[in-house]
Amino acid sequence: MIDFRYHLVSIVSIFLALAVGIVLGAGPLQGEIGDTLSREVAGLREDKAQLNTQLQQSTAARDGLDDYIGETNPEVLSDVLVDRRVALVVLPGSDASVAESSAASLRAAGATVASTTSVTDAWVTTDEATAASRDAAVGEAARATGVDISESGAVSPRDVLLAALLSASPQPGVEPVPAATAVQGLAALVDADLVEVDTEGFQTADLVVVVSGVVGSGEPDARATAAERWVDLAIALDDRSSGALVAAETTTAAAGTSVLVAVRNDATATRGVSTVDNAGTALGQASVVHGLVQQSAGDVGQFGFAGGADAPYAPLPAS
Repeated sequence: MIDFRYHLVSIVSIFLALAVGIVLGAGPLQGEIGDTLSREVAGLREDKAQLNTQLQQSTAARDGLDDYIGETNPEVLSDVLVDRRVALVVLPGSDASVAESSAASLRAAGATVASTTSVTDAWVTTDEATAASRDAAVGEAARATGVDISESGAVSPRDVLLAALLSASPQPGVEPVPAATAVQGLAALVDADLVEVDTEGFQTADLVVVVSGVVGSGEPDARATAAERWVDLAIALDDRSSGALVAAETTTAAAGTSVLVAVRNDATATRGVSTVDNAGTALGQASVVHGLVQQSAGDVGQFGFAGGADAPYAPLPAS
């Protein structure tokens, strides 16, 4: 048993050790200790300078490479998606520049941006009143457009509805929703503050790019739940179209729960949905386009440099 005498002896020993150290440091070891510390500080400064130089060189090389890829992308991507119609679906918390770059890259590849839909947080809310209002609006829009959402499987009926309104299923026997009817259904969702849609020149799409970001509000469990619900939407869009790809810039993403990471952590999603985690770069934009080509062929891949990536970039289409 440890008693008071043990504590007293321990405290005295500590103070004696400190006293000896002070005496030695102020006496015969003073110069040696000072010289050693000076050398250590000088070495650390030199190491820091070298690391800063290496970082600057690496940054310059990366920027130069991305500039080169950006200059050559128009030629490399030209016509690889000709005659394809692509729907852009933009999630809350995403980077607006990624959506803009994706639209430009798709057009450079010969694709038509068939629609751009921004989905609000109400789409995945867990607030009971908001969810009830949302589900009522979804039901009305489904009835008005003739979309059967009674058998949605593992995803939600609202996800099936939006996928049906935006894209045309390649599955035999599944009739696409006429464009004019789809616009009416989307207008009902707009009136319910569930989405914002640019319907000028609207067409139902063959392929879908989901521009995702992070779920930034709420407790960790709530953020994870919301991210999983966005994953369900991506799965529904993939099932209803010829292929879907989730694009994000994870290296500059704000704090929160990444939807793209949630997709990569979902075994069902990764069987069909492709991802690009560096879509804010020219290399990532090339992967968005080539990833859609791969999707059209029935293949899937996870591209970029974040965890879960299969390769740094999507493969070039076979000539």
